[in-house]
Formats: sequence, C-alpha cells, structure tokens
Amino acid sequence: MKLFISLELYLTGIYVFFVAGNDTVVYYTSLFESVHDTYGTAGIIIASSTNYQSPARLTTWHETCTILSDKGIPTAFVSFANFKVRLKFYTRRTVRPLAVVLMRKIEDVHIFEGIAKKLDMSYPVWLLIFTKDADESVCEFCRHPHRNLFNLRFNSEILISCCDSNVIREWWSKARNFTHATKIGEWIGEDRGIRWATNQSLYSRRHFFVQPTVRVSIVRGSSYIWEKNGELDGYLGEILKELSLTMNFTISALIKEPYYGSYDPKTSKWTGVIGRIVQHEADMGASEFTLSHERINVVDFTIPIAIGDCRLYVKKLDGARLQWNAYFGAFKADVWALIIGSIIVTPIVLTVIKYTKKRRHAFSMAIEHYLYVWGIYCQQGLSEFPDETALRILYVSIFISALVVSAAYSASLTSFLTVASIYLPFNSMEEFANDGRYKLIVLQDSADYDMFKMSNETIMKKMMSLMKPSHSLPQTILGGLQQVCTRKVAFYTNEALKRTLNKNLPCDIVSIKTGKIETLGMIMSRHSEYMGIVNYHIQRFKDNGMLMRLQHKYIQQEDTSEGALLPVGLGGIAPILFVLIIGFFVAFCIFLVEIIFPPISDKLFKRKKRRLNGQNFQY
Repeated sequence: MKLFISLELYLTGIYVFFVAGNDTVVYYTSLFESVHDTYGTAGIIIASSTNYQSPARLTTWHETCTILSDKGIPTAFVSFANFKVRLKFYTRRTVRPLAVVLMRKIEDVHIFEGIAKKLDMSYPVWLLIFTKDADESVCEFCRHPHRNLFNLRFNSEILISCCDSNVIREWWSKARNFTHATKIGEWIGEDRGIRWATNQSLYSRRHFFVQPTVRVSIVRGSSYIWEKNGELDGYLGEILKELSLTMNFTISALIKEPYYGSYDPKTSKWTGVIGRIVQHEADMGASEFTLSHERINVVDFTIPIAIGDCRLYVKKLDGARLQWNAYFGAFKADVWALIIGSIIVTPIVLTVIKYTKKRRHAFSMAIEHYLYVWGIYCQQGLSEFPDETALRILYVSIFISALVVSAAYSASLTSFLTVASIYLPFNSMEEFANDGRYKLIVLQDSADYDMFKMSNETIMKKMMSLMKPSHSLPQTILGGLQQVCTRKVAFYTNEALKRTLNKNLPCDIVSIKTGKIETLGMIMSRHSEYMGIVNYHIQRFKDNGMLMRLQHKYIQQEDTSEGALLPVGLGGIAPILFVLIIGFFVAFCIFLVEIIFPPISDKLFKRKKRRLNGQNFQY
C-alpha cells in the first residue's frame, strides 16, 4: 500500500513538472515572441537571479530560449552578474535588443535597482516579468510602483507583466522620483498573443513635454533664427515656437552666444552655444549646427533641418571684363613663339633676297620689310608687289599664314568680348590652393575651421595656410559675404546657409563646389531623453508641409538661370585703349623729332625719293 501511494505521488510530480512546465514555456515563448515582433528587436536577453531559481525553473527558461532560437530569434539566458556584459554587445547598434528581467523575490528588485542605476534605460526595449509565483511584496510593488527605483526616463520603453494579471502595462517617468504606469495591452492567449490597447507610436502616446520650461541658446547673427520685437523669428524661430505650443513648454531663458562653438585645448572646454549645452547651462541649441565627428561625441543632433553642399564663394567677375593677359590667351605659348619668330625672321630673309639683287641701304630695306610683314599680320596690303619670283612666293606664304592666324585670333578675342560668361579665377579646391592670390575665410569657432585645422590631407593643409587669422574671421554668414565683396577672399561655407541671404547679397557672388555635403541641425545634451520627441515633432512638421512652407518663406533657392547679356564696358576694352594710346604716343614722339631735327627728316625723305626714282628708271 505504501509503495502504491509513493508511486502515485511520483507520477503526479512528473505530470505536474511536464504539463505545468510545458504550459509555462508556451506562455513565455508566445509572450516574448509577440513583444519581439511588435517592437522589431534584434534579439532577446533573459536575465534572472540564479540564486532563487530551482533546477525545474532553469530547465523552463533554457527550453524557452531553445524554442525561440529555433524560430530564428537569438535568445540568451544570463544571470544578473553577466547581464551588463551581454547587453553591452548590443549597445548603440542599429536595432535594439529585448531585455527580459525575471523577478520573483524582493531581493531581485533591489539587485536590478542597482544595475539600472548604471544603465541607459532608454536604449533597450524592456520586459519586466514579475513571475506568477512571486512573493506578495513583489506583486504589490508591481501593481503600485513607488518612486523611480529603476532609473526610468521619459523615453524609456518598459513593459510590465505583473504576477497573475493578463494586463500588460508600460512604465516610464515624468519626473525623476516618480514612475508613471499605463495600460498598453492585454494577454489573450498563446494563439492571439497580446491585444494592444493602441497602435500609436511612443511619442504619439507621450506627445507632451514633461519639462515645463526650457533654456534655449542661439547664435547671435544667425540667418536661421533671431529675435524681433521680443519674439523669436526666422526659419528655426517659427519651428521652435511651434514646438513650444505642441509640446507644452515655455522658453525660460534665451541665451545668445557669438559663436557656434569649438573645442579649446587650452581650457579643455567647448566655447559658444555648444559650450553652454555641454556645461548644462542650456537645454537646447536652436541654431543651424553642422554635424561633425568631434561635436557628435559631446552633444546630440536633431534630424537634419537643412542639407547642403559646401562651396567656395568668391566675388563674381564679369566675363567681358578681361584681364590684360586674356589678349594672349587665344594661343598657347609655343604658338606665340612661332608667330613672333616668323615676324622676326621673315623680314631678314626678305632683306637678304632683295639685297643680293640690289646691294644698297640694307638697314633701310630691313626696316621697310619689317613694316611690310607687320602690316600683313595686321591685315594690311603692300604698296607694290615685288617683281622677283622668290619674293612673291614668300609674300604669298606670309599672306596665307597671317590670314589664318588673324582669323583664329579675331574669333577667340571676339568670343571673350561678346559672351558675358561667368569668369572664375579657379574651378576646384586644388586650383584655389595652388593659385594663392585669394585668402580663405570660414566662420569663427565653426566646424569648418576645426576641419581645416585638424585635417592631415595635403590640400586641406595648403588651404589652412591661406586662412586669415582667427580674430579676423567673420562671425556671421552676412559678415563673410561682405568680406567676399570687399576683399580678395574665398568664403568656405554650406550653401544652405548662403541661401537664406540670397535676397540681401551685397554683391554678385559665384561658387565652386567642393564635393562635400553637410547636414545642419539643432542640438541638445548628450543622450537627452527628450531628443526623440523633438525629432518626432520635427518629422511631423516635415510630413504635414510646415517645413516646406517655412523654406519658401525664409530660404531662397539658387538662381541657376542664365543672366542677360551685358554690354561691354570701358574696363573690357582697356587693353585695346592702352595699345592705341601707346601708338599715338610713339607717333607723336617721332613727329616732334621730325620737327625739332628737320635735316634728319629731309635726308630720309631724299633717300626715299632717290630710291623710288631708281626703281622707276629701271621700269
């Protein structure tokens, strides 16, 4: 009889272990899979205090991990001691993990409290399981959480399964010492999983701002935000006002700084608006900050409010306003050397040929032939054509070559004078660095200045050597463009910044693309719990067309249309006038010589007359 009773109890234990244990495995497997699919997590980490786990429970959790892994969901069961190491593997990856924490005794709560203080509770998706066989004190804490034991934040995503309840709640913190709990779903069975109470996203459910007042810092002279009549204005000014209305906060302080901010190695501190954010003197930097590797390590950036390529801006030079060397740009140096050589050598050959026929006055004959050849290249004819066959062939060759040279040169010069194209002193960063005639400017204490200063690239170092002293760099975009118009400088900046001033440019400016694209955004403190909700509303403004309307209002697009052709001004023909003036001056000097020294002019005249009479006598 006793043996029979013992056997019955043994079989009952086995039944309870396998049947009840199997039900537990199915429940938790289905629950974990439902949360994993809803939140799209990368994998599942199940953490527990093994000190309070019996072999049967450990078997249950290991079987749960096996089933989930077989379904393609990476799952690991770890102790609290190894939990941080395992979680670190997923830290800051693109897809977050699902962290499941099992709690049965109040000691588990206190152990996890210590762990949570050292974790960023807003990164993983959390599922806290207060098991069905948990102590009553644990279940009471689950139903009525007090204070903020688990270091919850505004953007924490923590789901709670509380003891024997089928209700799935979420915890988060409005204030640092308070835990807010709301129902988010209900467990309705293994087949149907969780019936969610809402399909809204996290920030749709928490659309309001917990922090009632916000300290905002802006860059003085920014073209995206400024203060007008005591209110914020501009592209970012209107966005910030809309955020304050939507998120229910007020601006308690408006801090203006002259610089965006850069790292000062002497003081080991950041300057400008970034310095205010890093030192927690401001909550938000509401200006157009360029995202860089150095900055992203100390502050968080919102989603881009503007994207643009970086360019070198220089003052526009009229295409008709030729430089003096443009008159020699029609031909290359070797062609010019050949032409000049022909003009020098050809008269000598003509003089030699004619001198062998008539041995007299070689010098005057050489001068005469130089004038003839020069006249031919200037499209002038001969006063008389020579009788000698060799001279005739040579003159015909000179006429043909001069015709080709003159036609090519005239066409090139005409295109320079009549086509009002944009003339750029250089067309790339390499040409700018090698040119050396222009100085380089960027905004003071900006990411662009740090980029040139810290870069090891050869071209960047060359450009840094052309950088003006830091104290003479402009503080605003308008100041930089004014320097472009008044000084021989090239301004390196983002074209998204320049577009805000297209209507108020102090002069005509052209740009050279550098091939670098930068994004601009506002900034908040590193790992700010409110960054997500700010990004959510900015994206919502973009989707409903508000940002596009503000862009049309405050930001002008680049004018890519061809400008009207302009008449050639006096500056465009200055080299021609200079040559004409020199010609008049030389002629006037010769005229004075002939008046002051008449015997010389008479002698030259008589010599020419005798030569002509001699030629007529031969005929």
